[in-house]
Amino acid sequence: MNQEKMLGKFFVCEAPKNGKYVKSINTIREYKDGRRFLIDEVVIADKPINILATEKDDMGGLNVTNYQSVLRWIIRGDTLCDVTIPDDGKIYETVSPSVIHGTFRADKIILSNPRIIDDNLALELYQKSNLPWKSYIQILAYISTQNFNETCYKIFEDKINKENAKQALDIYDNYLQIRSNPMPDLYNEILGKIKKLINE
Repeated sequence: MNQEKMLGKFFVCEAPKNGKYVKSINTIREYKDGRRFLIDEVVIADKPINILATEKDDMGGLNVTNYQSVLRWIIRGDTLCDVTIPDDGKIYETVSPSVIHGTFRADKIILSNPRIIDDNLALELYQKSNLPWKSYIQILAYISTQNFNETCYKIFEDKINKENAKQALDIYDNYLQIRSNPMPDLYNEILGKIKKLINE
């Protein structure tokens, strides 16, 4: 990425307001700070966007993404919403090592059309996605704990083979920071499938 053309360390450029943006939020699980995102109303960021920020915590704004990248972020919420940028709002593309042209910060947003993220929706998002290979293996680990069977089987079929199985195993089995004992059946099933590929 050409640093000379960037607006700041984390900000690439101003993004079009009329883009098809989405955001995953919690409506079933609660946020630790008790926050709730309003639907069909303007939501203003707690901190204003700071394009000159040198630390991520100082960037401000609200994170949003697009349909090509949102699969990577469903770990952040249980509900998917469409995002509209108000006429007086601003949105910027930001730098991300795990998503290409898929992370944005907006100073204000309107959320609409909330849908609970289930296996069917996750599979639809996967089919629309365009992510680095590593991101698919990471999200596979997460959704296997949510019992998204069809999406897990599809990602495994499409993205993991004998040639990359060892690398996939290392990513898959080390990604989740919060783990149960025992892990869910689907998680262990996918783990076994990856190990079987290695041993073939």
